[in-house]
Amino acid sequence: MIFKLASTVYHAGLLTVTISFAFFFDDFASIMISGKSLGPLVSKLGLSEQKFSFIVHMMAVSVASLCPLSSWAGIQIGYIESAFGLVNIEVSGFSYLLQSIPYRFFVLTGLFSTVIYILFNKDIVPIVTYEENYRALGIAADLERARERNNTNSDGKEDQVLEESKVPERWYNAILPLLVLVSISLLRMYYDGKQVILESGEDLPITFMNCASKCNSINCLIVGTSVSLILTLVLIPAQRIMGVSKCTEHFVEGVKGMSEPVMILILAWSLGFAMNDIHTSEYIAGALGENMPVQYFPSLVCVIGYLMSYASGSAMGTQGIIFPLIVPVVVHLSSDTELYVKTIAAAFSSSVFGNLCSPIADTTIASAIFTNCPMMDHIKVMTTFCVPVAVLSLLFGDLFVGMNLYPFYVSYIICLLAVVLVLVMFGRYPNHRSLFQVLFDKARGTKRPKSS
Repeated sequence: MIFKLASTVYHAGLLTVTISFAFFFDDFASIMISGKSLGPLVSKLGLSEQKFSFIVHMMAVSVASLCPLSSWAGIQIGYIESAFGLVNIEVSGFSYLLQSIPYRFFVLTGLFSTVIYILFNKDIVPIVTYEENYRALGIAADLERARERNNTNSDGKEDQVLEESKVPERWYNAILPLLVLVSISLLRMYYDGKQVILESGEDLPITFMNCASKCNSINCLIVGTSVSLILTLVLIPAQRIMGVSKCTEHFVEGVKGMSEPVMILILAWSLGFAMNDIHTSEYIAGALGENMPVQYFPSLVCVIGYLMSYASGSAMGTQGIIFPLIVPVVVHLSSDTELYVKTIAAAFSSSVFGNLCSPIADTTIASAIFTNCPMMDHIKVMTTFCVPVAVLSLLFGDLFVGMNLYPFYVSYIICLLAVVLVLVMFGRYPNHRSLFQVLFDKARGTKRPKSS
């Protein structure tokens, strides 16, 4: 029914953004589902594959990296708690995870900018060029080219896709497990944290945030995920959509997909213990303490995260490497917990840069494949968008907020005003001129024929 409401290119963009929010739990799943389910529709509505892949990729990674109940959260909580454990400090990883969200300037600025970009319904270079070429070539010809690329990229999986497309689509098979996952996880956090507060005798009000900071968040997420999985294993065979053996097969495939993050986490622990034994953090803290004010540390972490994530193409890998280093260093530099939060947020946010721009990132490759977009076109679009956002968020976010020049929300106001200004001045509809071009021609005293 939602698909029937979309009738224009503008609707296609809004629908893609909405679907990306619905699949908050995993970036790769969001890319795969959005790309495959929305691809034929947005193509018919006239949305170019380059713009479609940009929206899918940007929204999927940003939403999943921010959501405290996504597949990222458990690994990130582990990074936080193990890093503080290196300096013998026991903290609630989930509490720090929640506190860091407002300070993730790159991710939030990119997310808000994408939504504003869709709402303005104007394109900038290079997307506007792809939109013009798409409409000039004709949708039918473009669909044929997309089909050929899909056959090339699928490695013989076309029959499998056709077979899976015959599966009956029932909304509750997707919504019910998600609702159970969220509700069970949150309820478990509340009751687990409440029990800890009551047993400790602390004079703390029984609020959700206090309970979440005291609970064992990883165990709560495991409980929620397990109940959601059991419900799925009951729902699917009961409707004879898939047998138990086939469900088990998909479950094993999902476990295989988590093997890489788990291995990265184990290696991060090993790296952290090794650096702790040779007192790396004390050395770096001593060197930095003499030469750099401590308020600049989050911006330094941000720059390191940008470079390392782009080179590795992995947000999780980047976080696994830098967390055992930066947390002990910032603890030795200062006792300010707000600075800890800003540093953690800078590491989480900047590491996403590689997932969005790096040509070797799995999400970059998946976005190009599942949206039928040429790889080089997709990388060009993502880099053109993300690099200015990264610079803006570093300067007006991590640096100036780190220096306590203004509250964090002022950073978003400044950055988003800059984005709006760029869209107003340089954004244009396909085959039309931008406001900047019009003003420039008037200043030069030249006249151009109106675009059709």
